[in-house]
Amino acid sequence: MSDVTKQELPDRKNLHELIAGLESRIAKLEKKVNILASHGTFSYLEPEEADHDKIPVHGEAERDGDSLLESKIGEYGLAWLGNIVLFFGIIFLTQYFTNLGLTLVSSILGFGAVAGILILSRSLRRSYSYMAGIFGVFAQILLFYMTVRLHFFTGHPILPWKGPAIILLMIVIGSEVYLAFRRNSEFYAGLALIMSVTVSIISDTTHVMLLFVTLTAAGATFFLFRKHWYRIFMLSIILTYLTFLFWILNNPLIGHPLKAVTDHQYTFFYLTSCAAIFSMATLLRPVEGFPGRIILGSVLLNGISFSMLLGLWVLVFFPTDYLWLFMSIAVYCIPFSIILKRYSPWKYSPALYALYGFVAISITIYGLVSFPKAYLFLAIQSFLVVSIALWYRSRIIVVMNVILFLGIIMACLLTARSNHLILFSFPVVAFFSARLINWQKERLNLQTELIRNTYLITLFLTLLYALFKAVPGPYVTLSWTLAGLLFFGLSIVIRNIKYRWMALSCVIATALYLFLVDLAKVEIIYRVMAFLFLAVITIGISFYYVRRLKKRKDLQI
Repeated sequence: MSDVTKQELPDRKNLHELIAGLESRIAKLEKKVNILASHGTFSYLEPEEADHDKIPVHGEAERDGDSLLESKIGEYGLAWLGNIVLFFGIIFLTQYFTNLGLTLVSSILGFGAVAGILILSRSLRRSYSYMAGIFGVFAQILLFYMTVRLHFFTGHPILPWKGPAIILLMIVIGSEVYLAFRRNSEFYAGLALIMSVTVSIISDTTHVMLLFVTLTAAGATFFLFRKHWYRIFMLSIILTYLTFLFWILNNPLIGHPLKAVTDHQYTFFYLTSCAAIFSMATLLRPVEGFPGRIILGSVLLNGISFSMLLGLWVLVFFPTDYLWLFMSIAVYCIPFSIILKRYSPWKYSPALYALYGFVAISITIYGLVSFPKAYLFLAIQSFLVVSIALWYRSRIIVVMNVILFLGIIMACLLTARSNHLILFSFPVVAFFSARLINWQKERLNLQTELIRNTYLITLFLTLLYALFKAVPGPYVTLSWTLAGLLFFGLSIVIRNIKYRWMALSCVIATALYLFLVDLAKVEIIYRVMAFLFLAVITIGISFYYVRRLKKRKDLQI
């Protein structure tokens, strides 16, 4: 018994300590509740005051809902409306004194109003936090407006020099960035973003304007990585490219006539810098609660916007000297896609940037050698793209490359003069592309034969067309028969039934051409040769099938 008592003594001691700790924490909580209740920010019902048995009837529920809506409108809606009215009232008052020629009085009054609103916001922070927050927001906007009026949009500016005015505006924007970090507020960061773009536009100086917007793009990207504020990042992409559009249209927002700027002033470097900065979003690591579709949306929005402006830059400034533009894009996109393949968690990003780089290379090829010679290099590039797709393991690249390859063939057939080397390059590229895809289809994760079949059909049609153009008329039938024999031989070597189907299709096409065209145009000696040659080939293929079927029967027996 004494042993048990000795073992229980430490437990009792711990129990006393635990009870003492709980009493201390309860006392602290009661003290905090009394403090909050004294300020009117906390109220509660005693247990005996709560009526749990009371069930509201339908009318009472509706009145409660109406009361809740009324409270929200009164608390939030009127707060915003009142601040908006106050904001414009102060603006009109300062404008009134400006119209009287009292510019200094107008500015003193405006900045005094900013100070008063900030003091009021600080005094209301504890008891009316929401109202205080709205006062703070409108104070920042009013501060920015009054700073702008020190030099811009006034006939008698207090600051006659643009440089100091822009420096003051940068300080105001810096204060917004500070508040965004201090309060962890995406709203203040968005406010700083809009202010920065506004300063860039009203500066009306090319390099100041575009430098500001480039820094803004960098700031939005920084917030995306640091705080995952994707809303201001998407807004930044839109506002940045709109600013470039306003610049090339002669900045009509501040009263200039709408027309294209005549001197590029090396602004292409700002444009490409912004596109490169926004592309960094593909290196962002996914976190809980972050919508992954935002990254894909930003890549597409960045690419489409940049491409449209790039087209304007080429049309306006570089209609003939554009090779270095697209070459620089390719030099950036291809290595960047390799980096994304290694470090980006978003699987589609390397393929998209690689495709963009390949398109830039295609345009560069066209600028170097022009058509129709460019078709040959574009066909070779198509095979190289398929090869690179193996390393990327990207179906997107393969599918887009097939579409572009078919487009190149159609453009060549419709626009280019007959060039035998180019025409034969198409079936060669189609054959090796089909073999490469078949060899590595598991690496490409291709679940369908559609892409390879597309290449094989392209091989069949382009080879017949190339022979039709390259071989003299009387020998077309013979060349097509040899093509069928070639396909049949490939089917034996590769052991693929699809090449046998191509051989049979080629023989049928040859027979149709022989009866429909050669009988009417070709001399009799060539007809005899064509008929005999085709007969030998078809009968020989038929013997092959007979032997093949006989072997199957023997194996079954």
